[in-house]
Amino acid sequence: MIVLAAIIILLIAVNQLIPFFVKTPDIENDKNFIAKYEEFKNSLKDKPSRYQNYSPFDERSGGYKNYQKLPEPKLFAFDPNTLDSVGFVTLGLKPFIAKNILNYRKKGGKFKTAEDFAKIYGISPEQFEKLKPFIRISSEFLVENSYEKTEAFERRYPEKSDTIRLDLNTADTTDLQKLHGIGSGWAKAIVAYRQKLGGFVSVNQLLEIKNFPAETFTKIEKNLFVDVSQVKKIEINRANVEFMRKHPYLDFYKAKAVYELRLNKRGLKNIDELKTLPEFSPEELQKIAPYFDFKEIKREYNR
Repeated sequence: MIVLAAIIILLIAVNQLIPFFVKTPDIENDKNFIAKYEEFKNSLKDKPSRYQNYSPFDERSGGYKNYQKLPEPKLFAFDPNTLDSVGFVTLGLKPFIAKNILNYRKKGGKFKTAEDFAKIYGISPEQFEKLKPFIRISSEFLVENSYEKTEAFERRYPEKSDTIRLDLNTADTTDLQKLHGIGSGWAKAIVAYRQKLGGFVSVNQLLEIKNFPAETFTKIEKNLFVDVSQVKKIEINRANVEFMRKHPYLDFYKAKAVYELRLNKRGLKNIDELKTLPEFSPEELQKIAPYFDFKEIKREYNR
């Protein structure tokens, strides 16, 4: 105990005496040190951050290491078989789409027609329609020069017609591509929307397709008609909420309101009975009416 106490006293004494033998540098009065510190601090302010203004949602690939702001889109004539990735990005395509195009060409793929360009993953129908007028396929890649126009070729690449008349409820994508301004992208979009609706009841419903060009509609309106007998209607006295809400003109709340009204009334007879529902405006009821079938559903019960 005596030895330990002596060691402790010795350490305390050494700690108290150190300042008298070791001189501590006066940093505050060291002008040279202060000048170098200020110079280093200012250099950090002037140096731009490599991650400045970065947002992870601006790029689909590459990460922050390769991030750079995309240029404003510029449209120009191009051949998708020869244009480089910088050119595709300049046209307004995302870098990952440009990469998909180059990978397709690397594997031996060729764009023989403008419509082939629409098959690249990531290119939306509206993007393709915007770029289509600027696509120029060189003669070495043109499909017409590779073989004669066989019956299969005519089905795949139909010629445009000014006199054709098409029923929107029965025309397939090949028929629709015979219309001016309609390529494979818009033809698929029209058929997809027709399936969601159950059929068209008016040619004007084409304008309900997202980003469908009004000028294209004006050109093809005279070539179209609708056979309403082809429309697949919803059996309002049989359908459940999940089935009804799939229709573009309905949502969960509208479908639920119709379903509950049907239960309360033990069946619906006409569209006028839905006018009491606050979920529908008069215009919405007018739009959905052609798609409702109010026939009575007879249920048989076993005794």
